[in-house]
Amino acid sequence: MDEQLTHAPMGVIQVAVDGEITSANPVAADLLDTDPEALSGREATEALPRSAAGTLHEALAADSPVEQSVEEYYPTVDSWLATDVTVVEDSTVLYIRDVTARRSDRQTIDRLRRRLSRLESIDALVTTVLRQIIDASAREEVWETVCRRLGTTDLYEFVWIGERDLTDDRLRVVAAAGDAPDVLDAIETELSASTALPEQRAVETNSTCLVETIPEDEDLPRALRVAAFSRGLQSALAVPLTSEDTVYGVVGVYATRKEGFSTQERATLNTLGAVAGFAVNAIKQSDLLFADTVTEVRLEVRDGDLPLVEASATVDGPVSLAGAVARDDDVVVCYLRTAGGTDQLMGVVQDHSAVDDVRLVEAGDETSLLEVSLAGPTPITTLVGWGATVTGATYDGETAELVAELPPESDVRAAVEAVDERFEDTTLRARSERPREPETMETFQRRLEESLTEKQRRVLRVAHLSDYFESPRGSTSEEVAEALDISGPTVLYHLRNAQRELLDAFFDTENTSKPDR
Repeated sequence: MDEQLTHAPMGVIQVAVDGEITSANPVAADLLDTDPEALSGREATEALPRSAAGTLHEALAADSPVEQSVEEYYPTVDSWLATDVTVVEDSTVLYIRDVTARRSDRQTIDRLRRRLSRLESIDALVTTVLRQIIDASAREEVWETVCRRLGTTDLYEFVWIGERDLTDDRLRVVAAAGDAPDVLDAIETELSASTALPEQRAVETNSTCLVETIPEDEDLPRALRVAAFSRGLQSALAVPLTSEDTVYGVVGVYATRKEGFSTQERATLNTLGAVAGFAVNAIKQSDLLFADTVTEVRLEVRDGDLPLVEASATVDGPVSLAGAVARDDDVVVCYLRTAGGTDQLMGVVQDHSAVDDVRLVEAGDETSLLEVSLAGPTPITTLVGWGATVTGATYDGETAELVAELPPESDVRAAVEAVDERFEDTTLRARSERPREPETMETFQRRLEESLTEKQRRVLRVAHLSDYFESPRGSTSEEVAEALDISGPTVLYHLRNAQRELLDAFFDTENTSKPDR
């Protein structure tokens, strides 16, 4: 081998016509994890390591070597080598380069591309599911949509939905998709035995439960591991279907890949679980809104740790709930009326850990109005999570008495137990069914017309026709006053009173606002 080839930056091996290696440079020996002397004088097909595919060996064993380029993986040296076969006069020259790093980069890029493509597919799938469940009219439709859409794609092998029985927290299978009947049988058997399925843990903790390698997870029931292994299922994700503090069920998603759920994928499926829970809660609210009859319950809650119960002990008379509004961040803004002094009451409320903020809205001679923002769990938010509408509450220093309406098909006992589970002592004092007579638009308008004075109607109509309520306003209060030939303050006085009548009629209130959600 001449001097230039000996010191070449790539591996060079010369092979004679009879297939014997005549020389090899040091780079070639290093690439093959040997030394030049061990290569020289040996048959090329014996001295060179065999690749996974064996293409180079086949080329050297041929009667007449053909010039070609071969890129293969060689297990004995754990490297990808690219070899150019060149015929020079009466010999064959092999030029060898290590391309492992390039191969690794390419595999990384391919893997990232596949991951990105998968995430895009999952996002598109979940977006479709979200659109469909928002339009659902029954919770069974929500469960079926989530299960069918996730379980009939190439992304997942098996999906099932478990609905939570809120009376005893047990799960029951309400939907399943994917060809894994033995896995479903194992799940149903374990649900009856109250064992520790990942879906049960997700419901108990109200958090996503990830199983990265099902066959190796000894915390799982053996029957489930065996069934999953027989179907090639390697990983699972259990996502609770929840709205605020209420878990309505869980979706179990099974895949054939180990560690098959990336952080982004888990976040996307968590969003799906939250929206599905929201949809079920909205359906419950809709059922109550359009029900011909409602179930009214009166609950007594004895728990001295409740901030409004504790605060009401500082005043002479009871504290009543004038209205409550739940914010998107799970904070409930309550409006309270009290006939007692407010300074001490506000001090107690402000110091409570469950209170986010407190403000005196109005200090009247007979009653005062306070705004209290509750950041912790309350009986009101628990009932609302069950699809109830709280229509009244009174706090007397020892107890909280709440009145709520639920859809007629609701499990009242379970709703009461949900409150009792979270708070110290809950008693169902009364329960009654009453019909709800829907009010026609004409009746509503006539009732509202009767509640407005002639001056209020006149000011309200002129303000409406002159675009006073538009944004930006088409007319100012002064211009409305000029049109009516009255003073500006008089216009504002009549507008405020008229708007109060409108809002009272819309929210179906009389002297005080009822809790709203």
